[in-house]
Amino acid sequence: MTEARDRLSSPAAPYGSRRMSSARRAIAETAALMDGAFTAESLHDRVVASRPGIGLATVYRAVAAMADAGYLARVGERDGAALYAVCGHDGHHHHAVCERCGAVTPVECAFVPSALPAGFAMTRHEVAIYGVCAECQGSERGGSR
Repeated sequence: MTEARDRLSSPAAPYGSRRMSSARRAIAETAALMDGAFTAESLHDRVVASRPGIGLATVYRAVAAMADAGYLARVGERDGAALYAVCGHDGHHHHAVCERCGAVTPVECAFVPSALPAGFAMTRHEVAIYGVCAECQGSERGGSR
C-alpha cells in the first residue's frame, strides 16, 4: 500500500495531467487506502464517511479519470460491477483477484501470440483471473488470518 501512497504524491498521478480538485484528491486518497479490489460504489461508501458531500457520479468520473491515467486498473467484476485496484505494477500484466478477501496480485502475461489463427491481427486482449488466495485458503484449513 506504500507504493499507492507514493504514487498519489507523484505530480503525474493519480489523474495524469487532469486537475485535482479537493473532491478528486479525497477520492484518490481513499482509493489508495482501499484493501484489494473495490467497486466505484464501495469507494463512494468510504469517501462519504469523511466527505459526505461527494456524490456517486463524481466518484464514477474520478474512477474513470484515474483508470485513464493508469493509477487504477480494472481487474475484473463482481455481481456485474467493475472491480478496480490501485496498480503500481509497470509493464503489461494481468491481475489475480481473491473472491473471498478481494486481494489483488499482479500476474505476468503469459499470452502466446503464436496461438492465434494465421492472419489474425490482435488489437487487445483481456484476462480475468479469480480464485482464493493462499491466506484465505489457510484460514479455511484452520490457520490464522
